[in-house]
Amino acid sequence: MVEVPSFRSNEHFPQLCDKVTVKWDKKRGRFVEAIEDIPIGTVVCVETGITVNVDPQNCYRCLKITENASFAYCKNCEEFYEPDEIACGEFDELGIFKLAAHLVFSYPFADIASLVQSSDPEPPSCAPKALSTQDIEAIFQLTPFPEIGEAFKAPAIQNAIKRIVESLETDENWGRLDQISRTMTFTKALRIMAERSAKNAHTIYSIEQIESQEDNLPMATGLFPISSIFNHSCTPNISGFFVRNTFIFVSQGVRAREELLDSYGVTYHQHTFEQRTNFLASVSGFICHCESCFKMKSLKVLEKPKKYPETIATNASCFTDITSYTENIPRGSKELENLIIAFARRPDSETYTELIFQFWKKFVENAKFRGITYDPYLVRPYVEMTILAWNKEVGCENEEKMSLLIVTHRLLRNCYVDLHPLSELVVKLVNVVANQNADEINRTLEKLKLRARMLWKYSEQSEDL
Repeated sequence: MVEVPSFRSNEHFPQLCDKVTVKWDKKRGRFVEAIEDIPIGTVVCVETGITVNVDPQNCYRCLKITENASFAYCKNCEEFYEPDEIACGEFDELGIFKLAAHLVFSYPFADIASLVQSSDPEPPSCAPKALSTQDIEAIFQLTPFPEIGEAFKAPAIQNAIKRIVESLETDENWGRLDQISRTMTFTKALRIMAERSAKNAHTIYSIEQIESQEDNLPMATGLFPISSIFNHSCTPNISGFFVRNTFIFVSQGVRAREELLDSYGVTYHQHTFEQRTNFLASVSGFICHCESCFKMKSLKVLEKPKKYPETIATNASCFTDITSYTENIPRGSKELENLIIAFARRPDSETYTELIFQFWKKFVENAKFRGITYDPYLVRPYVEMTILAWNKEVGCENEEKMSLLIVTHRLLRNCYVDLHPLSELVVKLVNVVANQNADEINRTLEKLKLRARMLWKYSEQSEDL
């Protein structure tokens, strides 16, 4: 489990902080409400989920990078029992059923046996008095998606069930059941888990993958039953990120008696009403009724650009071409931000040190015009400006340097609890700047620059600088 020293656990809901409670009403179902003001950067949820890897370089269970890609488990997870065929990836093509099978083996056999003998519960009609990820009841109470039961008729699923049941014949618990009982018990348990995973499971991307903005293979998929209680809003007041198999949420500023609301992947300040509606319908299967969606609101500057910023940035013969193009981009349009990111990846962009510094300033001003004032989205431009601020060609005054460094440090602390890949070096930079050690400042800046270039996938030529 990832340690978050600042987290203060709730007595009844140990994955949630002590500043919230879980409530229920007919409109929202279960939801999380603040019992007092929750300042920006406060950790509100730390949940170690039940996960399975998608990328084979990660441990099948805890998602640490394995020392040997041919091993399914890391050293700490070697003792975890599960049929080897699942852990070694033989059923990877079955998607959500791989996670469902893992869930069956993640709880004690006695709990699973009791579960399959129970009738399916009615959707919760009151707030739970206590709930924990470790309690199988937390899984059972998730809203099911019964339609997935049709998939059990597929030959691939039937074959997988048969192979897994056969492998359990020598198990000290499952082996006590005869073949028919074992098949029926496992099949029903698998169906229960699949129904609850279908609409509640999360696809897991690391911070590095999110920052690189590339279509990488997900690190894993997993179920986080406590985190699933957070409802969606296109104007969220919490934000979340993954560190291996742990889901961490931090406050973006929540008032007492307000509901804690997450974004399921789209927001008012980054997506049009049409984009939000289509995404939520296809990925999460619901219609959002937050104020922005109820009024069908969109920011006009988010309308699809006529040209592709990446192509323009790549094909521009000189910096002047880019500058001229930006003058015609409407204020607040994401097109400007995408253009700056694309241009920054060009190897020759570093020859325009002062101008690229001003570009990152424009990035922040442009995002703020759209209403993005304190958000993980601003981490990159502030890190880039901090690195450039100490470059002699930029000519920043000490006051501006310190201001940029402090904002960068606070963003990483308040948005990522200092668990961002760049956090350690930024904290070190704050300390060496305070000590006014010029040589150490330069060495730290070079390390920060190199790590940032690797994180944001600059071109090979740029990475060698």
